[in-house]
Order: sequence, then structure tokens, then C-alpha cells
Amino acid sequence: MLIAIEASVIFGLLAGLLVATLGASPLAAVCAGGATIAACFGIAMGAATYVTKQSN
Repeated sequence: MLIAIEASVIFGLLAGLLVATLGASPLAAVCAGGATIAACFGIAMGAATYVTKQSN
């Protein structure tokens, strides 16, 4: 689970920086980063749940 949190934060920060670098407003950059964190965390936890169910 820790890897899911770490990956989500890293991808969220990168997405926010990318949007800010492309010239968007700071609010749009924060929103993009937050949405990326939520999406990555959901995908990673879904994958972890799937793998756990397969190993049982």
C-alpha cells in the first residue's frame, strides 16, 4: 500500500508541474495534480486488491 501512496504523490506532483509549465493558472495546476493523485491511488489500490485476491 505504501508504494501506491508514493506513486500517487509523485505522479500528482509531476502532473501539476507539467500543467503549470504549460502556462495554466495555479488553480488549474493544483486541480490537475489532485485529480492525478486520486486516479493513481484508485488504480494502484484496485491492482493490489486484484493481486491479493488471486494469491488466496
